[in-house]
This record gives sequence, structure tokens and C-alpha cells, in this order.
Amino acid sequence: MENKKLLRAKPYEMGVDPKAILNFINVLEEKQLSIHSFMLMRHNKVVAEGWWKPFKPEYNHELYSLSKSFTSIAIGFAVQEGLLTVEDYVVSYFKDKLPCQPCENMKKMKIKHLLNMCTGHSVEPDIMKEGQDWVYLFLTSYVDCEPGSIFVYNTPATYMLSAILQKITGITLYDYLQPRLFEPLGISNVWWELCPKGISTGGFGLNAKTEDVAKFGTFLLNNGVWEGKQLLNSEWIKKASSKVIESLSNPETADQWPKDWIQGYGYQFWRCQPEGVYRADGAFGQFCIVMPNQDAILAMQSGEEDTQTILSCVWDILLPAMKDDISKDTVPEDKESQMALEEKLSSLIYKAPAGEATSPIADKVSRREYEVSENPIKLTKIIFDFADTNKVTMTLGNESYTAEIGYQKWIDNQAGLNKEDKKVFLQYNDISCAGAWIKEDTFRFETLFTRIPTKEIFEIRFHEKGISMSFESKNNFSAIKCNMMGW
Repeated sequence: MENKKLLRAKPYEMGVDPKAILNFINVLEEKQLSIHSFMLMRHNKVVAEGWWKPFKPEYNHELYSLSKSFTSIAIGFAVQEGLLTVEDYVVSYFKDKLPCQPCENMKKMKIKHLLNMCTGHSVEPDIMKEGQDWVYLFLTSYVDCEPGSIFVYNTPATYMLSAILQKITGITLYDYLQPRLFEPLGISNVWWELCPKGISTGGFGLNAKTEDVAKFGTFLLNNGVWEGKQLLNSEWIKKASSKVIESLSNPETADQWPKDWIQGYGYQFWRCQPEGVYRADGAFGQFCIVMPNQDAILAMQSGEEDTQTILSCVWDILLPAMKDDISKDTVPEDKESQMALEEKLSSLIYKAPAGEATSPIADKVSRREYEVSENPIKLTKIIFDFADTNKVTMTLGNESYTAEIGYQKWIDNQAGLNKEDKKVFLQYNDISCAGAWIKEDTFRFETLFTRIPTKEIFEIRFHEKGISMSFESKNNFSAIKCNMMGW
């Protein structure tokens, strides 16, 4: 497949102030927001893009729930082709899966209820279990409210959209999108996780590059048109991106929610605070922000829990830098600001641990093997080598790997674990490490998983007869924090 790169332009040529982009980046860093990459587009051209080292443009990145918006577009294609309608009943596609009658509200559930997260479940059903049939578990879940009556965020509902599409077409959602979306847009070498029954997970699991997300945003901004061809009916995108349902079920709890999560929900898209703006949104700061009034797109990939602050920075800094009248806006060329922006973009780096390069005790503790106490990450042995370069060898279960640890820089490594598990290998194999001595007896190093948002932090204090160690895993759905001993 031809890799179609997006067109590039200087910010001022597209009516964007480069000083505002520079300020946006600086504020993100001042607030210590863990951004991995971004790509800003206006008038269908990229005006600024950056990757914080060690993250790279060619890396696929887990999109989490941003995947849901791709699923919505797939359903739009299926509607366009007459394969289904949003008024179809969910159970009508799975009569073979029902050994007994489903509950009454399950029988009332339609495809449109899956799309706008109003299935009638008061709590998201727990169906995503290893080795089990997720469709069967969904269909046999109890639906306690009338479908359409209440918004409850529901990733299994999006999975059911994928399952319905595969039931109709005989191919996965991923394969279905190949000739309709991915190939026309030049989105290649992406992948989508599968459930135990071989169905694309739908509500999560798409892994793609920042530019792929920007292409998707451009397709949305242009209402389904790509290179002059109408791929998808514009009415579907307008409906999917509009407020179909209130995303705040109880107005009395409004102050308990981030502002950009209570603006309404469409067909797998979130509405935003600024007028006309909507977004595809994945956990830990995976964003495809569409700004029709500004004729602009912002794609971001991150490893950050405070995602509302990221969005607030976009609204407060970037939006004012783009004039509302997109037919007449111009920004005078500012060569000095443009050079400063380009220099900043070329030198972005994820903040590495601060401290000293070495310690008086480094030679003494170097190359000593420590047996580690029982712990939730299954680390059994650890060895540090502080000779020429800092290295750590860790044994997890029956597998070991050695990683080089940079000082004031990130060094790429291969974990080499779980080669038989495609998902684990693709998402967890590429790591980058940096560390420093934060005290004479304490070494801290961090591991960034460069295909997902996860960061791991190890802090090791060396004693005369052993080590005490703290560990924290951040920016994932199974975050772990624990202490260990070694001897």
C-alpha cells in the first residue's frame, strides 16, 4: 500500500501564530504533562508536529478508546452499503447465541443504543474475560433500564458493533475498513486486537501512528471526503459527531466530572466545550480533536492521567491562535518565532530522572545478583552493572532481559519477553530507559514503553547486605505500586 504522507506548511501560511504553538508546548512541559507526540493541521496541511524522544513518528501507539470512533465509521460504511440500519435489534443477529430468552430490555436494544452508549445497562457489563465468548456474555447480561433512557459509558457495547459487523460480512472490522478507509487514506502497518473468538475488539485495541490519527481527523473534518472523493456519506459523520445524548445523566453531579466529559456524546464521539469542536478520545491522552470552525485538526498521543488539563491547554492557547474567518485569515511571517518553534520541535525530549551520573558505591554494588522477595510483577532476580554504562538485568518468571539505562537521555532497548503473544510482544517489547543516582545509596531508573502510555519507575536503595526497592507502574488499567526486598 502506498504510504500517503500529509502535506506540510509553515504555521503562518495557514493563519496560525507560531508563537502560540511554542507557548502551547512550553505550557505542556511546565505542567509536566506526559505528552508523547502531537500533530497540528490547518486547511488540510500539517503546520506543526513533534515527538518527545524516545517516541518516534514510525511507532504505532495504543489508541485505547479512540478506537471506538473508527468503529463508528465502520458502522457508517455498513449503513451506507445497506448491510444494516441503526434501528436493527441487537439480538436479531445472534439468535444462535441465545440458549434461552434474554431479558426484556435486551430484546429492545438497537444498534443505535450501542452507538450512543445508552444500552440501558446501569453498569458496564463485565464480559471481557480470557477464553470466553464475549458476545454470549453480553447477550446474557441483565439490562436494568430501558435502552435509550440513560448514558453509561460502555466499551462492551462498541465490541458488539464489531461483532455484528463481522456476523454480517464474515470478516473482521479491521479487514472491513482496509479497502474503505485505511487504504484510501494511506494508513498502513496498523493492527487491531482480537477477542478470544477472533473478533476485533472494537472499543479499544487499534494501534496506529500519530499521522494515521491526523489522517483520520482530516477525513472527519472534510465530512468523509478524501482527495476529492466522497468515501462516506457526510450525513453519517455529522450525526456521529453531534450531541445525540447527554453524557451527564445526573446534573447534580456536574462538578464531579471534567468539563469536556459532560458536553454530550454522539455515535462514539465526544462533544467538547468550544463551539463546534468534537473529539475521538482514548485513555491517558489519545486524542483526535476536530475543530470545524477553525478548519483544524489536532492529533495527540500521550501517557497522562490528567487529560482535562491537556484539553484546556488546547482551548486556551491554540484555539485563539486560529482566526474564526478561515477564508481571510493571515498571520504575518515571523521568522524569529518560526525558527524558535522549529528548534523546539527538533529537540523535544521526555524528562529523564534527575540526579548524578555515578556514586561512590557504584563499583561495590555492581554486578551483584539480588534475589527479590515475592511481588506482584513476578520479578525474581535483578543485577545492576555500573561499569562503563548503566545496565540492569531483570528476571521475570522464567525470562530475563538486559536493558541499558541512559543518563540524561533515553536509550532504546528490547525487552524480548512473551514472543509467542503477539499483543504483549508488540506493545511491551519496545522500551526506553533512563536513570540517575538520586542519593549516594539510591539509584532511580524509569522505563517507558514506547508503544503504549505505560511508564515504570524503579527506585533502589543499596544496603550493606541487600537492597530495598520500590516499584510503580503508571498510566495503565492495572497500575501497580509495591515495595520489595533483595538479598
